[in-house]
Amino acid sequence: MAGERARGLGAALTLALVGCIVPDRHIDVRGAFVNPGPVRLIQSIPVTAAAHAKCRDEDPQLPSCPLPPESLPFGRIELEQPFCVCPGRDNNSLGYFDIYVEDADLDDEGRPKDAILGALLLDMPGATADPAPYLAFQNILPNTLPASFVRLGVGIYADAIDRPEPVVRRWTLGADDGFDLCNDNAAAPDGKLSPGLHSLRLVVTDRPWYRPFEVDANGEIVLDADERPLRVDATQAAIGVPDLPGGASYATADWVFRCDDGLDAEAGCDCAEEM
Repeated sequence: MAGERARGLGAALTLALVGCIVPDRHIDVRGAFVNPGPVRLIQSIPVTAAAHAKCRDEDPQLPSCPLPPESLPFGRIELEQPFCVCPGRDNNSLGYFDIYVEDADLDDEGRPKDAILGALLLDMPGATADPAPYLAFQNILPNTLPASFVRLGVGIYADAIDRPEPVVRRWTLGADDGFDLCNDNAAAPDGKLSPGLHSLRLVVTDRPWYRPFEVDANGEIVLDADERPLRVDATQAAIGVPDLPGGASYATADWVFRCDDGLDAEAGCDCAEEM
């Protein structure tokens, strides 16, 4: 379940699906790299009483339409109290909340097949080819940590109508101390963001992150004994770039938020003592 601050955010905002991180032109996906079940991000949405009644018409055992639990809605994060860049922590920071992803691929024994990875990218321009400089909050969402399988109980999202039970995974962001957007980015100096408007993109994929080809001193692709291109080690993977040639699917969504200056007496900040 989402934290107290996340629960207070109200109805879900419009999902901000944005442009591709890598272009999908001229990509040849072959044979074993075919991926029948694409990954997707899921969130609860407002549903009318009439819609709930229709769901109960389909299945009288349902108390309402099957929906995932509430989370932090994608889009602009707007709260009554401001987020602030503070000398220490921000007492107005978000509580913990969950991110839910769905991927239908199963192995031969009916278990979830794909490991789902995620990354957060801060203030990345739309035409960026290399997301590495924009990786952020890896202390909150480690980019090598697979989402955990979760079974959403009877009477909610598990009881999907006219399709198999969804295979859902979950990360919990800010489980220990909440998610302090303006003061707890491990990739930033002292963890601090600059005052102003920021964007935060979430990228999820169902394959390991893309590994570029190895090149020699002359810039030529290195081949193995069978004349096949070699890829760099997994430790040099392009985090945030889905491996489309390897059959990856991916999904993205964005949040937008503002950090005010905690030293501004008129900003209405609530800064804790220094860390």
